[in-house]
Amino acid sequence: MFSPMGLRFMIILGVVLIFGSSSSSVVKQVNAQNSPPKSDLPPQVGVFGDPPPDPIGLIPQSLLDKFRQSIEDITTQIANNYSFCIQDVNADKESTFDIDQKSDYLRNCVRTQGLSSFDRVCKKAEIIYYFKHIRTIKFPGPPPNFNCNPQSWPAACEPGWSGLLDGNVSDSAPVDTIPLRVQDPQPCCPGFFCPRGLTCMMPCPLGAYCPTATFNVTTGSCEPYGYQLTPQRNVSCGSADLWLTFDQAEGMYCEAGSFCPSTTNKTVCSSGCYCRAGSEQESKCSFLSQCDGERTESQNLKASGILLLVVIFVFLLVVYNCSDQLLHIRQRRKSKARDTAAREARDQLSTHLTAAERWRVAAMKAIKLPGDISRTLSRKRTKSMVENAVCGHSTKSHHKATKSVPDVSLVKEPQDVEDQEFQLLKSVRSVDEELANTVKDYEVKSESTKPTKLPHTRTQIYKYAYGQIEKERQSSEQMKGLGDVVSSHGFRNMLDASGRLRIELSFVDLSLFLKGSGKRILSHVSGKFSPCRVTAVMGPSGAGKTTLLNALAGKYTGSRVEGQVLINGKPGSIQSYQKIIGFVPQDDIVHGTLTVEENLWFSAKYRLPVGLSKPDRVLVVERIINTLGLSHIRDSLVGTVEKRGISGGQRKRVNVAMELVIEPSLLILDEPTSGLDSTSSRLVLQALRREALTGVNVAVVLHQPSYGLFRMFDDVMFLAKGGWTVYLGSVDNVEEYFQGLGFHVPERINPPDYFMDVLEGVEKHPSDPNFDITTLPMVWMRYKGYNVPVELENPLESHQMETTRSGRMAALRKTFSQDVFDDLKVHLAMAWDSFESSFARVKDLSGRRTPGFFSQYRLIIKRVAKQRFREPRLFAQDYIILLLAGICMGITADWTDSNLGAKGYTYTIIAISLLVMIASLRTFQMDKINFWRESASGINRLSFFLAKDTVDHFNTVIRPLVYLSMFYFFNDPRSDFSANFMITLGLVYCVTGIAYILAIFMNPAPAQLSSVFVPVVATLVVIGSRDGLMSKIADLSFAEWALEAYVISNAEKYTGVWLITRCGVMANKGYRIGDKYYCLAVLFVYGVAARIVALACLFLCNRKRQK
Repeated sequence: MFSPMGLRFMIILGVVLIFGSSSSSVVKQVNAQNSPPKSDLPPQVGVFGDPPPDPIGLIPQSLLDKFRQSIEDITTQIANNYSFCIQDVNADKESTFDIDQKSDYLRNCVRTQGLSSFDRVCKKAEIIYYFKHIRTIKFPGPPPNFNCNPQSWPAACEPGWSGLLDGNVSDSAPVDTIPLRVQDPQPCCPGFFCPRGLTCMMPCPLGAYCPTATFNVTTGSCEPYGYQLTPQRNVSCGSADLWLTFDQAEGMYCEAGSFCPSTTNKTVCSSGCYCRAGSEQESKCSFLSQCDGERTESQNLKASGILLLVVIFVFLLVVYNCSDQLLHIRQRRKSKARDTAAREARDQLSTHLTAAERWRVAAMKAIKLPGDISRTLSRKRTKSMVENAVCGHSTKSHHKATKSVPDVSLVKEPQDVEDQEFQLLKSVRSVDEELANTVKDYEVKSESTKPTKLPHTRTQIYKYAYGQIEKERQSSEQMKGLGDVVSSHGFRNMLDASGRLRIELSFVDLSLFLKGSGKRILSHVSGKFSPCRVTAVMGPSGAGKTTLLNALAGKYTGSRVEGQVLINGKPGSIQSYQKIIGFVPQDDIVHGTLTVEENLWFSAKYRLPVGLSKPDRVLVVERIINTLGLSHIRDSLVGTVEKRGISGGQRKRVNVAMELVIEPSLLILDEPTSGLDSTSSRLVLQALRREALTGVNVAVVLHQPSYGLFRMFDDVMFLAKGGWTVYLGSVDNVEEYFQGLGFHVPERINPPDYFMDVLEGVEKHPSDPNFDITTLPMVWMRYKGYNVPVELENPLESHQMETTRSGRMAALRKTFSQDVFDDLKVHLAMAWDSFESSFARVKDLSGRRTPGFFSQYRLIIKRVAKQRFREPRLFAQDYIILLLAGICMGITADWTDSNLGAKGYTYTIIAISLLVMIASLRTFQMDKINFWRESASGINRLSFFLAKDTVDHFNTVIRPLVYLSMFYFFNDPRSDFSANFMITLGLVYCVTGIAYILAIFMNPAPAQLSSVFVPVVATLVVIGSRDGLMSKIADLSFAEWALEAYVISNAEKYTGVWLITRCGVMANKGYRIGDKYYCLAVLFVYGVAARIVALACLFLCNRKRQK
């Protein structure tokens, strides 16, 4: 039937079929050994990876719309379940899923499984089921559902597998019911993931790599996803199974060093670029980064960081070495203008020889009165009378006729001597009138030579000032014949009292008790301090000298005062005259980082009247500098503990000069000559005498002066232990008074030292060894006609009363709790007094208008900025430590994508908070004592606080830049530098305000300890347990808001496949993606609130030292 040719063809075809079938069987047997056995499943449409027999065109629009609806359902569920981590639903959808007719993974899926593959995509109910149980879908597993349960577990329920919908399921089925889907089970298409326990598939997000898994014989899992199949099912590996966080589904994420433009395509990162995990495209390495090879996971910016570190170090070195040079150049220019002006002033005054001659004639006329002026009148006494006459005080007010004291013999002056003195004083006054007329003529002529327009340039101003000073100096030289009667150029000032308000302090029966212990410090002190006179207050230690002056100056907070203090004969508060009161404390409180001249200028600018012209201000400051002998050190820094400046004696004179430049009406000085040599002490006393000649009331606490200094005072007050007055009167009469009591000053013994020994009980009464020195206050009170208190009148009776009172108190012994309660009451009373005094307001009666809030604000800003500019070493130390901290945190911080860098930012918060708080303590801690003095003198405390804070804003901005310049380059987080800077800026601003509170409220040692304790505890509370009360405490911590802002800023850069990781981390921490700016606002609000609290502490704490 067949031809030979046909038979031959049939034989060959049979052989081929036989051998082909055999070889196919062999291949199948080999593959069966390396893969799980297959079950009796419907044949697959194709094999993944084989080239399609026919190319597929565009996906039909109807199927694409159905697929888009599934994507919409997925994003809707994510937005509903995780709204806290979705900022823009549409933007996140576009960055997470690829929906295009030309998408490779869709076309490949159609090629392999046909158009029915779109029926395998999850419906809304299945999507809801997945995201509802996403936390447990991997472990312990998904809960049972309609398709997959213990009674029914088809092959489509395996991970990486899916099935088709049952033919009876219609599109109108309920959306909340999982449809029956077990038909035609197939492996999940590449680019899709099929969860275990669901029979549908969902598209992989962008940034994921979802190829068909490979079975690993060793582990028995499907790599790279790591899931295992049910052995009894004998199914092969499909595509991805889960889309979870990076820790739970790392195999889905495109590995670092490669980028995945689609979910089925992975490309190695090329040289010069870097690719982080989950990247869709490669990123170009920035300048100076090290990205030479392929598969670079992140750009290495350490070289840039090291280069920047070198630049910063060089800049700090230049600032450190050149800051002083810049200031010296400015000072040299100023000194040159000042020296030129002084030289021109001297040259110009040398032409006024006629006027000088008239001065000489007047002086000679005053000296040529030997017949009228008796030698019996002491020169010091004449001086006192002349000054009193000029100042409008009767000499009899200071030279009363002596009164007889019971049982005490006092020396009396004969009546004829008083008459003779009166006649001589009358002659002296006539000479003084003629001399005054000569002075006026000279000054009128000098005034006529002045320019009608005030000088305005620096040279002109200094020329004017030095011209006036030179006139005063020459006047003093021309009047050497009456140098003990009138002081230099002060005659005219004495006549018109310089326009200053005079203050006379009278005190009647003044006593002072401590509120805590009730101890008496002052006892029934009466007397007065008068203008135009310099009064010395002397006495042994503990006699209450400083306490008396503090009480008169209104600085007695925490004490109870009895008696009256009268101002110009009227009761009132001395605080009403605060602007014209100068108080020189015993400690030399000056700004060490300012020069001598700068200290004086600052004191003058904020305390002199605002209407005083600049030339007159310069004149005031230059006059004080010349008077106290500070000209040669005017440009020298005062110095601090770390950096030595001027000597101790010079510092003391600067301390006095700061109060002299304000032209006060009442000047109180606490031991201004302690630590000074005799020459410096004389300069200080001469300056005080000159102030007294202008109508100033000067009171000085003094310790054992030389006889020459003692004679330069007008009045002296001796206090005995217990605060009792022993003597208050003229220096000229003190020896006579004590001689009347039987105390004669031995030869070659300094009278003040002898009187102090008498008060101390060291010197016994020469004629009566049993003389009781405790009766000296009673003798003085009887001598002055004061009422003698009971404790002095009848000391024995007073002692018996005290003993009886002590016995009663002993009988009423208090318990320990009562003592504690009493101490608490006293403490609360003192605190309440301090609080009340903080808000007490008195009427200003000084008549002086000083600079207001804004003027003082600008003045203090200039001063603080200059002080900061002179502290380059401190700035360099702070910045170097921040740089090193940035390097350490950048290298060692636990920075992983799985936690969005939260742990690394935790260490950053601790480091920045701790370093910034310690450095910020110096803002108020170093100037705390200076502030107390300035506050007592009337400086605006709000201006002071705001000015210090304003200058510190420079560090607030620079410190984040310094830290991040190293941290960012050595760590390279995903968030932008600008975002990190804004958050760090808010953190620094916040902790700086907290440091202000610690610096103002606490002493230095506990403040430094607290600045370490607060940041560490605030951060540990955040990262610790968040249950119950601890969660609320953590919400109050500044570290919580800073960490949230850092994590959100970083999370914004995690898109695509990272969306679930982002939501997982934020869900664990309770953050919301849209709260970044809210967190920033909270940090700045915390900073403002901390500054308000610090300002309140500035007003309320240590209030008694601010008065």
